[in-house]
Amino acid sequence: MAIHHSPSVGLEDMAKLTDLKDDSILENLKLRYEHDQIYTYIGSILAALNPYKSIPSNYEKDVMLAYNKRHIGELPPHIYAIANDCYYSMWKRNDNQCVLISGESGAGKTESTKFILNFLSEMSQASAQASGPVNTGSKLRVEDAILKSSPIMESFGNAKTVYNNNSSRFGKFIQLQFTSEGSIQGGRIQDYLLEKNRVVGQNPNERNYHIFYCLLTGISDEHKERLYLSEASSYHYLNQSGCISDPTIDDKGNFQAVQEALGVMKFTQEQIHDVFCLLSAILTLGNVQFITAGGAQVKDMQPIQIVASLLNIDEYQLCDSLTQTTRTLRGELISTPLDVDQALNSRDSLAMNLYGRCFKWIIQRINSCIKGKEFFRSVGVLDIFGFENFTVNRFEQFNINFANEKLQEYFNKHIFSLEQHEYNTEGLEWVDIDWQDNGECLDLVERKLGILALINEESRFPKGTDESMLDKLHSNHAKNTFYIKPKVADGRFGIRHYAGEVFYETKGFLDKNRDTFRDDILKVLKESRSDFIYDLFETMLASKAASGDKTMRKKPTVSSQFQESLHSLMSTLNTCNPYFVRCVKPNAQKAPSQFDSSLVVNQLRYSGMLETVKIRKAGFPVRRQFEEFIKRYKAIILKEDLSKEAAQLCRLLLIRFDDKKVKWQMGKSKVFMKENLESQLETELKKELGVLASKIKACIKGFIVRKQYKKTLAQIVIVQKTIRMHQCRRSFLNVRRAVIVFQKYERARVARKILRNLKEEKRKEEERLREEQRQREEQERRELERLKAEAKLRELEELTRKLEEEARQRQEEEEAQKRLEEEQRLADLEKVRQLEIARKQEEEEAKRKADELRIKLEEDAQKLAEEQERLKIEDEERQLLEEVEKRQQELDRLRSEQLERAERQIMHEFDHSLAQLAAQESHDFYSSLEQIEDSEEDDDNASKKSDETHFFEGFLQMKTGGMVNSWKKRWCVLRDETLMWFKSKQEALKSGWLMKKGGGTGTLSRRNWRKRFFILKDFTLSYYESDSNTAKLLGKIDIKGATNITDSSFGRENSIDIETDGRTYHLVADTADDCSEWYSILTRVKNSQEFELKQMHDEEANPKNAIGSLDVAIIDSVVPVNIASKPNCFAIITAERVINLMSATPVGMNNWLAALTQYHKGKRAYKQEDIILSGWLTKESTSTGTLARVSTGSRKKRYFVLTANSIEFYRSVELQQKMGAIAFNSLCSVTLPDEKTFKEEGSLGNILSNGVLPIDTTTPNQTNGIKATPPSSPAQSNSMRRRSNSLVSTLMRSSKRLSRLDREGYWKFVVHGRNCSFNLYTVSYDDAWQWTYAIQDVIDSKPLLETPFQILIREIKESAMNGDLTSIERIFKLNPILRNTPHVLKSPLLPLPYGLIVSSSQEKGYTTLNDEAVKIFNSLLGSENLPDPMPVIQGILQTCHDLKPLRDEVYCQIIKQTTGVPDPDSLNNLRNWQILACLCCSFLPSRNILRYTRFHMKRQMELFPETQTARYAEFAIDALKRTRSRDFAPSRAEVIAILGRREMSATVFCHGDGSCQININSATTAGQVVHTLVKGMGLDKCHNRFALYERSGHVEKAIEDRTVIADIIAKFERYKARGLSDRGKPWQLFFKLFCYLDTKNVEKGSIEYSFLYEEACEDVIRGFFPTSAEKLIQLAALRTQFVRGDYVQNDWIRELSEVYPVDRLKSQPKKDDNDFAGFPMKQRKDNFISGTLKGLGDKTLKKLQKSASDDSILDSVFADEISATTTRIVDKWKTLKGISADSAQEAYMNIIQQWKSYGARLFEVESTDGRFPANLWLAVGASMVAVHKQGEPNPIEEITYERILSFGAPIPNEYKIVVEGRRHELSFETNQVFEIAKLMKAYINEIVRKRQSIYSVSNGNIPEQKQPVALNNSSPFDKYF
Repeated sequence: MAIHHSPSVGLEDMAKLTDLKDDSILENLKLRYEHDQIYTYIGSILAALNPYKSIPSNYEKDVMLAYNKRHIGELPPHIYAIANDCYYSMWKRNDNQCVLISGESGAGKTESTKFILNFLSEMSQASAQASGPVNTGSKLRVEDAILKSSPIMESFGNAKTVYNNNSSRFGKFIQLQFTSEGSIQGGRIQDYLLEKNRVVGQNPNERNYHIFYCLLTGISDEHKERLYLSEASSYHYLNQSGCISDPTIDDKGNFQAVQEALGVMKFTQEQIHDVFCLLSAILTLGNVQFITAGGAQVKDMQPIQIVASLLNIDEYQLCDSLTQTTRTLRGELISTPLDVDQALNSRDSLAMNLYGRCFKWIIQRINSCIKGKEFFRSVGVLDIFGFENFTVNRFEQFNINFANEKLQEYFNKHIFSLEQHEYNTEGLEWVDIDWQDNGECLDLVERKLGILALINEESRFPKGTDESMLDKLHSNHAKNTFYIKPKVADGRFGIRHYAGEVFYETKGFLDKNRDTFRDDILKVLKESRSDFIYDLFETMLASKAASGDKTMRKKPTVSSQFQESLHSLMSTLNTCNPYFVRCVKPNAQKAPSQFDSSLVVNQLRYSGMLETVKIRKAGFPVRRQFEEFIKRYKAIILKEDLSKEAAQLCRLLLIRFDDKKVKWQMGKSKVFMKENLESQLETELKKELGVLASKIKACIKGFIVRKQYKKTLAQIVIVQKTIRMHQCRRSFLNVRRAVIVFQKYERARVARKILRNLKEEKRKEEERLREEQRQREEQERRELERLKAEAKLRELEELTRKLEEEARQRQEEEEAQKRLEEEQRLADLEKVRQLEIARKQEEEEAKRKADELRIKLEEDAQKLAEEQERLKIEDEERQLLEEVEKRQQELDRLRSEQLERAERQIMHEFDHSLAQLAAQESHDFYSSLEQIEDSEEDDDNASKKSDETHFFEGFLQMKTGGMVNSWKKRWCVLRDETLMWFKSKQEALKSGWLMKKGGGTGTLSRRNWRKRFFILKDFTLSYYESDSNTAKLLGKIDIKGATNITDSSFGRENSIDIETDGRTYHLVADTADDCSEWYSILTRVKNSQEFELKQMHDEEANPKNAIGSLDVAIIDSVVPVNIASKPNCFAIITAERVINLMSATPVGMNNWLAALTQYHKGKRAYKQEDIILSGWLTKESTSTGTLARVSTGSRKKRYFVLTANSIEFYRSVELQQKMGAIAFNSLCSVTLPDEKTFKEEGSLGNILSNGVLPIDTTTPNQTNGIKATPPSSPAQSNSMRRRSNSLVSTLMRSSKRLSRLDREGYWKFVVHGRNCSFNLYTVSYDDAWQWTYAIQDVIDSKPLLETPFQILIREIKESAMNGDLTSIERIFKLNPILRNTPHVLKSPLLPLPYGLIVSSSQEKGYTTLNDEAVKIFNSLLGSENLPDPMPVIQGILQTCHDLKPLRDEVYCQIIKQTTGVPDPDSLNNLRNWQILACLCCSFLPSRNILRYTRFHMKRQMELFPETQTARYAEFAIDALKRTRSRDFAPSRAEVIAILGRREMSATVFCHGDGSCQININSATTAGQVVHTLVKGMGLDKCHNRFALYERSGHVEKAIEDRTVIADIIAKFERYKARGLSDRGKPWQLFFKLFCYLDTKNVEKGSIEYSFLYEEACEDVIRGFFPTSAEKLIQLAALRTQFVRGDYVQNDWIRELSEVYPVDRLKSQPKKDDNDFAGFPMKQRKDNFISGTLKGLGDKTLKKLQKSASDDSILDSVFADEISATTTRIVDKWKTLKGISADSAQEAYMNIIQQWKSYGARLFEVESTDGRFPANLWLAVGASMVAVHKQGEPNPIEEITYERILSFGAPIPNEYKIVVEGRRHELSFETNQVFEIAKLMKAYINEIVRKRQSIYSVSNGNIPEQKQPVALNNSSPFDKYF
């Protein structure tokens, strides 16, 4: 690119034009455009024309560097110049910058955005390199991330339109965050109004979003097959517009770019696969078609199955959610079918929301990748959809054009309005320029009662329509000049936008604005097994409330959300300094080098380009404050002028550059300049600064050179000094060597002289020594002689001395012998004395032991006496209770009188105490108060209110009444409306008994361990001898200073090691839970700070740690009590007891009274606004007394008050004397009003009249009658008689009051609280539901309670999302609650709802969820010791099936027990994994637990690869992907298969005793099995439909396609255990025809024909073929010929029932009283739906057990008739000799097909209409329904499906058909209503399908399950299995 100015290409800045007309501007643009000069300035505004071709030379890197640090105008116009000025303005203007890129669709806004981002990224990288070394690590740079995100956003947010091949269908504001050094350190992308409607439909010659075409063309064949993708032309969402491909778009290359960008942006492969699955699901969803058949029905299930597979949702739930809507009406779920249009809207809504949520998720992922921290300044680039005016403009164009109006207003505001206003304000000489103001147009759209307001208002009306909205728009705005009302009513309205008139089609406006996304579909998506799908919709709230009669929530509309986000955008832009880039489209054909003058001039006019040129030419866009101007240009101001004022300085400087004052003006406080003058100033400033910089550099260089010279000089001096030193040194060494030589010779001379002298001296010395030696020898000779003489003399003396010594020794020995004898005598005496002392000690010890034994016996005797006394007291209590039970009614009557009398006495004592208190008020009260206030230390006995922890606390003496009336000191805390008392003050964080040994690391025996009482206070752990207050302190441990705290439970039971610098303390707890609690709190204390420690103190003050608690809500009154011996007493009175309390001081008492004043005298000080609901209800007593205590009198009317925190009840409406209350939290619950209870209660009058009394038994949720059991003794009989008489008399007294209500009945609902439950009754149905909803709303408003286990799961999830494996392992290490334990569980791991379990089967004996959770965990312990674990496993699975709230708990328990196991392949661990695998195959946990379960399994697979644990984990993960909701717990066969990690085998039977084995898993449905069998038998193109049946003898029921086969097998297992079957025949899965659609065109000899034949034979045998006896004999003979061939001599038919309807021969009871199976019809009615099998009751099934024996009896009675008929059949058989089996089959079918109603399925019914006989056949066929009298071939009436208006079972056992033209409906009694309705619906659907367009079903896309085949017996169908 040439970067120098070229006059030949027009003016670069149109502000320099002399002729300011459209033609001159247009000519200048055209001239530049023809020379590829696409950029032109208008001052600082850039006009860019789209060249529709690539100009690479314009955007090379050297061009980018050329524009760096260059002012606008120095180089030719370029978008890099705008980006450069914007970049450096962050420092020059010291504020945020933004670039607004505007223009029509196709004008090049997106490409301009890319160029700006590229330039800013390059500047950022250059700045980062200049500021320091670049980090070349693997971390993604923000610049690269932002640039790499463009392909992702374009592929997902851009599409081809008629104006632009890459049109942005959403708006985006990209904010780049810069550091002060100039590098990008973060960013954020905000999207606006994605055009979701494009996903489901496009205009002609347009395309859907790019990503769909990229996916289809770029993905590999293998992945395409996995995603069920095909060609783009086969998708409805892509082929509507007729444009699928475009030669200018490289979809395959774009897909590669998208995949590369996704990898760069750190999208995982799993996330990418999830996104592609979603896109494939959207495309397939568009191919789902609907037909009308009693509402919308899915035409082909294949697309539904693919979508469900891709989204990991249930296909049947998806189908239901698309074709019907559900709502809750008064507790009942009502389903309403949708019509086809509504179903299509649901389908499209699902597709649009899937894509919209996915797009939002991608933007969030990108933002998280480029997210930065604090930044210096930012640059925002706005790339938003351009103005659009299509042939048909819809809701999207309205919002797009509204956004463009706002941006145009912003442009006008900055370019015209604000600028001219500032000129006038500053007093400049200025003539205003007219410009087109679009403010009135915006007022029309967004003002109050504007277009947007009216659209939103109509959208919130349930009955609002597009027509009503248009009428409101016309009526309100028809007179507005900017509003256009069409002359012809065509459903449109128009607006005069700044860019022209646009007419909008209102069809679909409201639906799109509401963004209708039904809750049914949302629920299905939230139940997806895919975490990705769930995360997309997790935060999406349902649009409706929980109940059907509540109003719709005010969900914000699409336009209001867009308006709010647009206002937010404008607020952001207003805080930035704007730059404008106006993109212009040169032609509409998107062709290069074509310039459409009319199109361009139109864009110039409506964008205000001419006015912009004028204002830029005449105006002064650059303005600065005087001070700022001087500060900026001080360098070029003359020195002599610096002393002048600011304004004068500015004027003088400007005159220097423009003395004619053309390019500048002076305002009151600012300098106004044109841009070229600013450029001159900047150039001069740059030049002057360059000169100054040169001088500075010269000085600095001189300083550096001088410094270097001095340094060099110093170095030279050092060198010289060294050289001189070296020379001197060398001279010195030479002299020294010479001196040494002289010294050497002199020393040698002296030495020789000394040597001569020494030799002479030596000679003389030797002579002297010889003389001395001679003399010494002579002297030694003489001495030797003398010594010899002396030696002889000494020998004589020694001999004499020895003799004397021997004599002396003999004398000493004699004396020593005497001494030894004396010592021995004394020793013997001492031994005797010691023995005497020992004897005396033994006597004393024996006496002491005797005393101890006597004391022990006395203590045992005393204990025995106390025990006898206790037993005596218990006997007295028992007798007292019996007496109370006998007189309970009288006590109930006297109770209130006693309470009133006690209250009056207490109040009397209170008055007396007040008088005494007033007398000593002046002294005691204030003195005690002064004493407390003046005390420097806290008094533990004083009650005090904590401001920080918000609870009241203090020591009180307490007496709670009862048998032992003793006062005890307790630490009391009033917190959260709960009064708690503790054994001691809650200063300790934890206290309890532990076994301790200390010192070293050795192992001592347990006999040396000591049990100590440990107390943890702050950071100190102290241990005492006992738990008494005076116990001796044995030691302290500084927890904060401990080096390590270790949970050593792996090696020893429940042990903790505390290591300090000096020693190691070994502690052992009693239980694993106690050990876990100690370990958790010790580690928390060790790692906590002071404020955290205080929070831990506050946490300990809760009812869990208290020895007693009382809900303040149930307190009736709190009053002082005057007791002489116990001053400062007060009493708390409740409905159940009286608690006496005593404070240490009067002040303490008054403080406590003040804290409880709102409950004084039993009256609650409610504000009216605090009461949510109040009224009278009947409350049932929940006491658990004996028979005498319970009667209908225990139901009493009470006045109930519901507040935001509790429900309370009183005796009267005055709220006096509160009787009880329940405080609410999130675990409370309320049951829905029960219609069954209503009906039972309604029959109470009849019960009373029959003498049967309703009794409230041990639980509040169960109501049973008194069983008439005979008395075991006369005494018991008398007791029962007395009790019965008492109850009868009570009932008679209240009979008048209850008679009316008993006849009407009560609606019952139960409120469950933490400690109790309320059984409440009301006559009004509406009142019952109103109370239920109100209570549920209060419970829902409470915050969810979280257990430590849940908190840890959340922490693990957060760490896993961050990839912090170290934190995960640390969490598992520090929290034993997550790991395996061999000890029982005391409480559940998760919060479970309160209340008793109401089970449909009372024999199951469930209690509460908490109890059941603990039982399940205990059953997990020691499972390795069980010889057969199957009962335990099935028991756990059955409990989880019955109690859904327990499923998460059981999952967590098993995960806990399989975590941290030393041996992963131990038997106990494998048993737990087996149970976990069974759970995963049976039930899905909630989403959070499901994620934790998957995390646990993957973690175990990584920790223990190649183990059985890893194999079970892999199996369980695979099972979770396909698990469906189940109706039954798994059968034994299924459990065995799961334990073996294999599929189980199921046998499917068909006619002729044929069967096959198929492999199924726990999620295989009947539809899948039927599909497999149909494929395997070659019945793909058959004329009729097949189905699976449950079958036993003659009892059968069709199985729905969605039914799980494993449930059917479990049901069969239950039937077998209960002995339920027909005629002793086992239950089977049977494959047979379901719908006879076409029986005439079936090819003879085919497998389908064989099915028709076999089922015809079956109908004949069962008596469902009306014909003569002769025909039946002929048919039997033909059947015999087919089965057995030709007759052989003496052959006989042994089982006549196999070929002939034997029931015709047997006399039966009247048809009016019995059904086809021989069972009474009345019994069948009463048991409809009550059994396990729908349509067959339990009693009906039990009757089946007798059928076999009954048949044998009948056979013996009618043996002659049977024999005669058999003979006739054999005779007929003989005549058929030679006929082949096929011929016999054909002849048989010819006879059958002669009946007119052949092909219809017959059902035995009873008529309730007198116009028909009592016993009928209802024949359901392919085209009509016929009514036959049983046994008659001709119908009484035939009804075609076209005449049927509706059909169904309004009540059990009654089937009704409403027929067009009939006055009365047809009504029948039958227990097969479901079978009839199912078959009729199937036939109607088939009729509708035939009338719809014919379609072909492709079988290649659905994955099939290959089933191994095993043949049994022989059958004509065996070869096809």
